Amino acid sequence: MHPIMSTTRSALVGAIAILVATACEQANDPIRGAPSEANHFIATPDGWEHPMTPWGEPDIRATLNMMQAAGVPLERCAGYPRFGGPVCDPEKKWLTEEEYSERLEAARNRVDRSNQLREQGNFGGAILAGLTDPSIPQRQTNLIVDPPNGLLPALTAEGKRRGLLMGSDWALPGEDIVFEGPDDFDSWDRCITRGMPSSMMPYRYNGGFAIRQGPGFVIFDLEMIHESRLIPTDGRPALSPEIKQFMGESRGHWEGNTLVVETTNYKEGPPLINLAVVGSPPGNRFPVSDQMKTTERITRLNDDWWLYEVTTEDPVILTGPFTVRYPMHDDPAYWWPEYACHEDNTIVPNYVLTNRHERANPTPEPPQTPVQVSPEVADALAGRWVGRPRIVTIDVDIELEFTKNPDGTVQSKLIGTNLGRIDKPLRTIMSPQSGPIPIIVGCAETPEHEICKARPELVGVLNFELPNIQPWTVAGGLTPEGTITGFVSSAQGGLPVTFSRTSGGTR
Repeated sequence: MHPIMSTTRSALVGAIAILVATACEQANDPIRGAPSEANHFIATPDGWEHPMTPWGEPDIRATLNMMQAAGVPLERCAGYPRFGGPVCDPEKKWLTEEEYSERLEAARNRVDRSNQLREQGNFGGAILAGLTDPSIPQRQTNLIVDPPNGLLPALTAEGKRRGLLMGSDWALPGEDIVFEGPDDFDSWDRCITRGMPSSMMPYRYNGGFAIRQGPGFVIFDLEMIHESRLIPTDGRPALSPEIKQFMGESRGHWEGNTLVVETTNYKEGPPLINLAVVGSPPGNRFPVSDQMKTTERITRLNDDWWLYEVTTEDPVILTGPFTVRYPMHDDPAYWWPEYACHEDNTIVPNYVLTNRHERANPTPEPPQTPVQVSPEVADALAGRWVGRPRIVTIDVDIELEFTKNPDGTVQSKLIGTNLGRIDKPLRTIMSPQSGPIPIIVGCAETPEHEICKARPELVGVLNFELPNIQPWTVAGGLTPEGTITGFVSSAQGGLPVTFSRTSGGTR
């Protein structure tokens, strides 16, 4: 009898220890609890109990909207430092409470013109207003939380090689694209898929994301490209690696009340991250391999807020993994319009026919008016220069040439890039407010220029447009060290660049 009593007592003590340990674990949950960086400063109220489904799984059903974080760039300080503009702190991960409050106040006073037009029945005007799914201020300064520097890991040599082979209708700086058929466009241009993990990141519009549940299944229902991801949570084995899909093959399991989704079996083709994610690499040429794996975590913080996280690893393409994390607010009243995009849409034939016509009937570039500058600036500029903007996915070397004429004037042109030769004069930037902006300004002659006043050490200031198929502008300063340091930008975003003299050429 004593051995039985001893065994029973031991079992009871063990059970109590497990209960105590579980309670402590829940109390010390690193995500749920008081506001902190781990939960993006979104608290879980004391005593809040996670709701459960009728079949006994954690209830994470919601109507979310990725667009709430659309104003947060993918990489930290993406688009900075703008030449002559504000400086971004690459170490700053979070806004201060004061900064965050100011942005919340501005958002509260914002007029959603798109929603006003929609309520009037003017759906076309609502879309053209460009304010569909307005973003909500977030505390984080960028989406990438790991690596700690908030930047994408470098691509492998194979990753960059594959990037060059991808089709896209977005030109890189100094690049002329040729459109001959569907393969010259990416999968989103063709309304096929945005791929992964891009589909799970905030973008510019149509950001609806519904989480639906049934016994043994969770469904991620995406408004963009109208895709639904079916995620079994019943422990079934994964499919054969031979079966590959653009959105991969997912399996989910619960770690406490957090849903963990592991996805493999990716089919190559769509970009890893699409340009519509603010602060992502330009060009839409971010390849994936069939070795890619994503691991997602969905955590419900309280009745209103969900925290989403995705870690992406691809040993063929990336030199290391990276993790994106951001919160989303439940909005049962979210308006879910149709994303009317389908393969065989008109964009592909229209681009192809137009591009063929333009190549067969090239428009002559207007002659460039020589610029009169001081002999010091003319001598400093004369020659060829090469600059490589920071583009994670593809190495693009832009080659410029400045020629000093016998009368002391300067002319300039884009020789081309390692993606192709252009050989056209640099274009003058036209400002809607002030008209044409001089390509070259000498700071000794125009010390009143705003950039010259801000940086009196500069020899001169340069502003010009690259004459390729899509406009990229360059703003930079001619430094005493003999470089042109500045910024190249377009509708795709902005990139820092430094041009140095070269004795040879890229083409």
